[in-house]
Amino acid sequence: METSSRELEGRLATIFALANGRIGIRGTHEEMPTWASPGFYVAGTYSPGPREKLVELHPEYHILAHPLRAGPDRRNRYNELVTMPNFPYPLCVRLSVGGRTISLDEAAILSCERVLRMDQARLCRRLVLRDREGRRTVVDSERFADWADTRLLVWRYEAAADGHDADISVLPFFECNVSNAFGCRMFEVERRQSDGRLNVLCLRYGRPRRTMAMAQAWTVTRSRRRIRMDVFVAVCDTADEAVAVAGRALEAGYDSRLRSHCLVVEQAARRVGSEVGCGFLARQGFRFGIQHLEMALCRDRTDVSVPIKGLTGEGYRFMVFWDTDFHMFPYYLLTNPRQARNLLLYRHGILDAARRNAGKSGYRGAQVPWETGLTGDEETAPWLNLPEREIHISADVAMAVKRYVDWTGDTAFLLSHGAEIAFETARFYASRVEWNPRLREWEIRGVGCPDQYHTWADNNAFINRMARWNLEWAARLARMPALRPVLLRIGMTASEARRFASIAKALRTPSPGRDGVIEEFDGFFRLSPDIRGVSEFYCAHAQAVKQPDVLALYLPFRRELSRRTMQANFRFYEPRTLHGSSLSLPGMALAAALAGLVDRAADYFERGTRTDLDDLAGNTRLGVHLAGYAVLWSALVFGFGGLDLAGGGVRLAPALPQTWSHASFSFNWRHNRALVRLAHDEIEIAADDSNPGSIPVSIGGAGRVALAPGESRRYALGRKV
Repeated sequence: METSSRELEGRLATIFALANGRIGIRGTHEEMPTWASPGFYVAGTYSPGPREKLVELHPEYHILAHPLRAGPDRRNRYNELVTMPNFPYPLCVRLSVGGRTISLDEAAILSCERVLRMDQARLCRRLVLRDREGRRTVVDSERFADWADTRLLVWRYEAAADGHDADISVLPFFECNVSNAFGCRMFEVERRQSDGRLNVLCLRYGRPRRTMAMAQAWTVTRSRRRIRMDVFVAVCDTADEAVAVAGRALEAGYDSRLRSHCLVVEQAARRVGSEVGCGFLARQGFRFGIQHLEMALCRDRTDVSVPIKGLTGEGYRFMVFWDTDFHMFPYYLLTNPRQARNLLLYRHGILDAARRNAGKSGYRGAQVPWETGLTGDEETAPWLNLPEREIHISADVAMAVKRYVDWTGDTAFLLSHGAEIAFETARFYASRVEWNPRLREWEIRGVGCPDQYHTWADNNAFINRMARWNLEWAARLARMPALRPVLLRIGMTASEARRFASIAKALRTPSPGRDGVIEEFDGFFRLSPDIRGVSEFYCAHAQAVKQPDVLALYLPFRRELSRRTMQANFRFYEPRTLHGSSLSLPGMALAAALAGLVDRAADYFERGTRTDLDDLAGNTRLGVHLAGYAVLWSALVFGFGGLDLAGGGVRLAPALPQTWSHASFSFNWRHNRALVRLAHDEIEIAADDSNPGSIPVSIGGAGRVALAPGESRRYALGRKV
């Protein structure tokens, strides 16, 4: 196979990857050719590995670091970094025809078709082979990562003779000759067992050493020229549990497992309810992204979050970034609020690590790490100085807490977990600011901008505004009598809370100029407007951004930004945005929609849906770009749908692109679900009949009404139909 085809297989293995939140498997060929791109990952199994093998020269890490002016020396901070092991690939087969094993390296592949059934989260493949003896064999296989029992992978493999009578045999096995990037193998095989129609593999990984077991149970049926094998793979903590789970699945049978799996997939699709009435390619890409967002969420654990690539590839070593808390969280919160709560419990569970992280740099409170996994420790490569300067992530986590409490009404969460996060992140910013006696303002200097092209700047608009909000909110919470136990628990005083408010009031926050444009950071307007030749290696001198930065303020602070201001900033920063990030096209779609530039937003939206299917960033082989799809969903819901959940109720002010026929989405408000259907001349909102209460809704300029459980209302031009 040519090199280009090998590279293509890495991309296709990502595109056809499947997951159920607990286990993820790349969509490579079961016959395991030498050019395959196998990957099998289990959520939460972070393990240490040598840093030079895990990230050196990795294409995801081409961000040049400005020489450190302050802060700790990190050059020799870590000898190891963590990632999730690439475990033995569990869906492998030895296919034999006429007693000879068929190798895809030697056989002629006459045709190959892989189809991702997004309505069933199932991968189907047809392969037509001609072996060295000239015999044609047709292989049909399908697989799914079971959504009904997340410990299971289910696989059907069928081979049929095409014009010959040679005997065909199949045998499943575990491919253990796998490794992580750059040949780093991160597991040990402790024990193998094979007994008739059962294979068991016991593994050890991590430090301290942990165990995991996988069991393959299968059944084979034959006809004259055809053989079918149904395989059930269980992934559990112990061999006994894996054998029991696989055995029960085998007894239930393939069709039974498929029905229960599809039922859960269908329920998730109804729960999300998102659809866009645009061109086929954009609809396909949008559905692809939504399904991957669903596949990435681990639904039964509070100690893991959603990695930046889900469980589809090794890009960024499965780390958790701000993408989860700022970009993805609104999607999970409005479509699955009970599970979204687990993402906040994850952050609270590693709060002590965030406190230690702040202390290492001489600050107080909680500095949420830029990249982290299971322990909450900072895991960013030590030669990158992002952790000291990409400090907006602490406020991003606090804002996720605020959104959860406001949109669900779960104020008890503040007492149990949320207020502590708000107070400790505010403490961090209160210790991170510096006083400018000349301007009589607090400043935040030496930060890395979210645009990622300016890694050393002062008073970034996004960072300072988020920090100010965090300080203001924490000060307000501190005045709530119900939260006094939290203050006592963390040793916070009323005077400290008053200091939060005082700092917030005097914190330098870039504001719109006469032309309405907000300067990204101090001195940005003085940089060169010539952005020719700019790249991540040559960018600090120019007014170029990799992805929206100032425009990211639109969603959280849209009530304080006029539409004129948003349009002015969009038009200023649009030609300066080079779209080097997967967040860029979706971010521009969201910003344009919020600014009322609906048709411009539609263009960015439709282009953004093809990020992975067309490999726009050139790195789909490393895993899907989850956060971008979540931002596209936000563009649909908050932008085109005009959803606003502030003010104790729901307001909708939709504006559908001219080229779209319709759109729909669902949302949850105080655990009451509603489905919104949009057309150019009509809006319909329908409340679930199982809702525990009514939803206060205002459509456009119409007055607020209470939408009762099971009630549906339609509006045309602001009037009830």
